[in-house]
Amino acid sequence: MKASWKALAPVIAAIVIALIPAPEGLAQHTWYYFAIFVGVIVGLMLEPIPGAAIGLIAVTVVAVFSEWVFFSPEQLAKPGFNVANASLAWALAGFANGTVWLIFGAFMFALGYEKTGLGRRIALLLVRAMGRKTLTLGYAVMVADAILAPFTPSNTARSGGTIFPVIRNLPPLYDSKPNDPSARRIGSYIMWTAIATTCVTSSMFLTALAPNLLAAELIRKTVKIDVSWIQWFTAMAPAGFVLLLAVPVLTYVLYPPEVKQGNEVPAWAAEELRKMGPLSRREWTLGVLVLIALALWIFADDYVNPTTAALMVIAFMLITGVVTWDEMLANKQAWNTFAWFATLVSLADGLSKTGFVKWFADMMSHHMSGYSPILAAVVLVLIFFFTHYMFASVTAHATAMLPVMLTVGSTIPGMPMEAFSLLLALTLGLMGILTPYGTGPSPVYYGSGYLPAGDYWKLGAIFGVIYIVVFLVISVPLLL
Repeated sequence: MKASWKALAPVIAAIVIALIPAPEGLAQHTWYYFAIFVGVIVGLMLEPIPGAAIGLIAVTVVAVFSEWVFFSPEQLAKPGFNVANASLAWALAGFANGTVWLIFGAFMFALGYEKTGLGRRIALLLVRAMGRKTLTLGYAVMVADAILAPFTPSNTARSGGTIFPVIRNLPPLYDSKPNDPSARRIGSYIMWTAIATTCVTSSMFLTALAPNLLAAELIRKTVKIDVSWIQWFTAMAPAGFVLLLAVPVLTYVLYPPEVKQGNEVPAWAAEELRKMGPLSRREWTLGVLVLIALALWIFADDYVNPTTAALMVIAFMLITGVVTWDEMLANKQAWNTFAWFATLVSLADGLSKTGFVKWFADMMSHHMSGYSPILAAVVLVLIFFFTHYMFASVTAHATAMLPVMLTVGSTIPGMPMEAFSLLLALTLGLMGILTPYGTGPSPVYYGSGYLPAGDYWKLGAIFGVIYIVVFLVISVPLLL
């Protein structure tokens, strides 16, 4: 029954909206398209089937019924206009999008970390070096995530798949058990530090969170502004480094562990490293290749397209045997994300192409009239950030909200759109801290048994406010 309700909800939402008369000033076909888009967002929030399947179904529905839900009467009346070809070209455009391929490429880097064991080794080295005190152990967790972040666009793979499997072995060393009063001895501190950290690192780098790359593409399509890897990093670095350095100590103060120090953790990490043996050839090779990719993204953007650089490194990963083609084919998460984002890029772009975003922005601009550009930017960023309570997916949030917020901002006289676009997009990782479902790895830590529901919601609200206040106080003067 529950599954059936989730499957019907997106369809019902789309039908209900479609049956409502189109608002004044909005074409009927645009209103129908918006109804389908709302159905997609409801589907992404409830996920009765995988998100990629929802996206594929949606673009197919629009392509089939494009004469009524996508193209205007003026477009249809143009001599030589072929509805079938034009709708197919729109539906498949996302699969030829460079940003979508960059997302896919970054997933292949993450696959390399997993298959070679380099990601696990980095985490264990830091735990061995910094694990004698609980506070420095928190910093070890933070540094491990920060090192992996530029090359791991899935924070679920990075934090939930690499960091969590290492740190979940630590609390039992201090008799700190899940779903038990002893959880607060050390386990609760470590788990909250890990999820709070990955929300910051997810905003630090363009390639640290897949929706960041989607956001960059939405910015390019909506307001015609290109955001580079280095531009993203330099914009977030001042606030990001402050938050990264603060997370372990903030958690230590606001959610203090009972155990402050001990030798068990570094001893365990040392034994695990001994079992791993010396760095393998594959680990060395992967390390060199990811450094090459990073150098190309930072310094050679004018000469080598970032997607081309990623594909080049992937080719070398195959040539050198860091990963095999069969391993790439078996990476369901990468292929799933590729199909998911390719369809979402087309669907989000459709809001602009049908004229919905412009209509909504014009309507919103009346309510924002009289605001100074800086005040308007802050208000819109706060709305964008805290509406994440309504979303269980950063991807769904970015797809639904970012184009609208960008277009509203563009109607405000004097708004510096490049800075405003960055202010919005840079919050995508940070907002994941708000809820137990706010970002990919959240359910992993929530379900660990070390973070009770009441504690998670309370800490999420506190850290969410701290994150957005620090971000705005530091970033607004620097960017605007």
